[in-house]
Amino acid sequence: MPDGVRLERADGGVAVVTIDRPPVNALDPAAYAALADAFGRFAEPDGDVRALVLTAAGERTFSAGTDTGVFGDLADYDAAIATGRRCFEALARIAVPVVGAINAAAVGGGAMLAGECDVLLAAEGAYFAIPELSLGIPGGGSHVRRLAPYFKVQRMMLLNERLTAQEALAHGTLQRVVPRGELLGAALEVARTLAQVDPRAMRAARAIFRTPDSEAALAGYHAELDAGSALVHERFGGRV
Repeated sequence: MPDGVRLERADGGVAVVTIDRPPVNALDPAAYAALADAFGRFAEPDGDVRALVLTAAGERTFSAGTDTGVFGDLADYDAAIATGRRCFEALARIAVPVVGAINAAAVGGGAMLAGECDVLLAAEGAYFAIPELSLGIPGGGSHVRRLAPYFKVQRMMLLNERLTAQEALAHGTLQRVVPRGELLGAALEVARTLAQVDPRAMRAARAIFRTPDSEAALAGYHAELDAGSALVHERFGGRV
């Protein structure tokens, strides 16, 4: 599993995508590409899979977002930008509902992945954060503003505040918070419930409800990437 992403079939019409890239499930260009390929498999209805669970391995981090290792070389950075775009475009246009099982900290791109899910559950102690400004680049807000009220997300972006699982539960963002050992089972239960719905009706309902917001989030994300890339290239020239 060199790309750090697993796609497995479960019973009840469900598939599971697992990010498994120790130690913090950070995403390099290969991992972003693997996620894009996994999500892209469900761009059209699949008779066998009618719901997807997105989760991660380990107990430390759901995902730390873009691997900071790419910040050592502009070519790697640009590759991460390109594959990141493809990943989030594929997730925004997925034809089946996605249940996010947030096992631990969802940071940067990890929080953004959570923001694209249809239903979210989290383990006790999980949290969301978007610290991109500490790296000198904008990012995260366009997707993460789905997770909490406007001013909370603005503070997450500007002041690097965290959104805890309990706060997210109080906002209605999370369906429930469970012990870590119960998380995957609870997410599979929700996914199987979603998989029982007529897939044509499910697809139509999601498209009507999600498309305007998803397109706005993608537009904001592209603007964040463009602004960040311009800053990185201007600041560091041939080196990030």
